Amino acid sequence: MGKKLAFGLFAGALGAGLYAAYQKLDEAKKTQLKRDARQKADELRDRAVDYAFYAHDAVSDLKDVIHDEMQNTKGTINDAKSQFADKAKSFGTDQTADPDDADDNQDDIVVDAKDAFQDTGIPKAADDLDSQPEKDNGEIPITDDSDHNNNQ
Repeated sequence: MGKKLAFGLFAGALGAGLYAAYQKLDEAKKTQLKRDARQKADELRDRAVDYAFYAHDAVSDLKDVIHDEMQNTKGTINDAKSQFADKAKSFGTDQTADPDDADDNQDDIVVDAKDAFQDTGIPKAADDLDSQPEKDNGEIPITDDSDHNNNQ
């Protein structure tokens, strides 16, 4: 509260001093001071109006740019939509074409399982059922290491 009171007293004293100094001026200087004050006020008003026009122009330019970009985007979307519609129509006509032509459009690879696994070395099911293995003479060697471990 004391700071506000001190500031108020300072502003009042400054104002009173300026008024007293103004009253001591002669008429020519008073007129010159009034003219300078009006000129500065007019310059400030003109500058403020110029800045208002600059701001209006900038907003107007921004609106134009946004409008142009929106039109460009709409055109791009419409082009993409028409291309998609054309592809969808051509896809539909391709599907309803003659079934004999469908074989020409497809390049299927048909692999027979016997041909695919012939040279891989994977045992065949028939080998598991064979009672006479090719390498064996029919005897199965049996070794019992239990007696050998007990004697030592």
